[in-house]
Amino acid sequence: MPPEASYGQPSPWAAQQASTSQGQGEQRPGYGSGATPGGPGGPGQQSAWWSSSWGSPVTPPAPGGQAPGSPNGPDGYGRFTPATPTPAPMRRRRLIAAAVALALVSAGIGGGVGALVAGDDSPAAVVSTDSGLQQATGSSGGVSEAADNTVSAAAQTILPSVVTIAEESSQEAGTGSGTIIRRDGYILTNNHVVSGASNGGTLTVTMQDGRTFDATIKATDPSADLAVIKINATNLPAATFGQSDALQVGELVVAVGSPLGLNGTVTSGIVSALHRPVRTGDSTVQDQTNTVLDAIQTDAPINPGNSGGPLVNSKGQIIGVNTAIATVGGSSSPFGESQQSGNIGVGFAIPGSYAQKVAAQLIDTGTARHPYLGVSANTAGENTRSTAASGTGARIQSLVDGGPADKAGLRSGDVITKVGDRTITDIDSLIAAVRSHDIGNQVQVTYLRDGQTNTVTVTLLEQPPNS
Repeated sequence: MPPEASYGQPSPWAAQQASTSQGQGEQRPGYGSGATPGGPGGPGQQSAWWSSSWGSPVTPPAPGGQAPGSPNGPDGYGRFTPATPTPAPMRRRRLIAAAVALALVSAGIGGGVGALVAGDDSPAAVVSTDSGLQQATGSSGGVSEAADNTVSAAAQTILPSVVTIAEESSQEAGTGSGTIIRRDGYILTNNHVVSGASNGGTLTVTMQDGRTFDATIKATDPSADLAVIKINATNLPAATFGQSDALQVGELVVAVGSPLGLNGTVTSGIVSALHRPVRTGDSTVQDQTNTVLDAIQTDAPINPGNSGGPLVNSKGQIIGVNTAIATVGGSSSPFGESQQSGNIGVGFAIPGSYAQKVAAQLIDTGTARHPYLGVSANTAGENTRSTAASGTGARIQSLVDGGPADKAGLRSGDVITKVGDRTITDIDSLIAAVRSHDIGNQVQVTYLRDGQTNTVTVTLLEQPPNS
């Protein structure tokens, strides 16, 4: 029988810490319709797609019941949660109306007719406006050739490959984003973007050129929050994967997707941190024990609707899949709806190299394989009064008989403090560190036993199904 997991105290940078096993699931609270991840005043996480709930797609609370994240509700801490469907139709109409008003205002300003002046050797025409300013024009429609390694260059490279995904089922509807990764119609996105269509729902993909296609789910990996869907089309503009393992903190990155349903939106920022352990918070995933991302943190604006879209480098190459954002709570609107904050400069993406590996397995075999250590553990020395990373390591509670850790000589009570060169502060950082390796990798595990620091070599094995 798999080892039993015990629960620890919640930490603000991940969902409630729990004793976990790289072979055993654990129940976590999800955020329902109208619920604010994190609750009043508490940091939370939401996934980057939009809906009346902007949280994980789960059943709304019963009338009179407490929504998760609300006072006296299931979880007042609200951690990182994946993004869900789009706002309700009324909200979308208000958004569209605002956009129309903006367009009308723009059309009413600076609309004077200019005189065309161009010298014989001018490479482009110049318009002199009523205000006497000079405006360059050209046959390119105002789009100039972007300089290398700029946001514009990255956007022009990746945009044709980015799609909007609309999901509709009997219980929910919403939109997210995705990236074409093969010319014959394979698209990479988040599992939480398409999971609602897995039981009789529908998926519609809209390209940047306006074409729409019905899509089917090829395969999903809920524990990695990744999915591959397929449309019946060929000669599509497939994106290129970059080397996410070579990313540096401070490096320029560009996020593209459909926040709030606004397809083809481009934002930019930097890599804020690497190897950030983040729980997906998707309550629809059964394997809650292992739903921890070894995430890239970025300040590139990511909002509900960006889920599943690409995070790219300055060359327009995929180095991440936008998945979740941190939030600081929400408030009530005049319409009686719960309002949640969008981007606050703390977004998270699944590393591109990991996503590429999982996507290839999903396309080839329909399933993804992951390494595991074979332990059930909790956070050692957890500091519940701090908002920083929580503990001093991951204390082993039990081991899978004949599993990797057991074979290497680790014991119950050992506190794992490092995996390779990565420091382990809690159970989530342990899961993320192990998941960053491949099956068969030999890793150095540093641990404390009876006050002494020891190191052992562990050969990671494939995580058994349903473990």
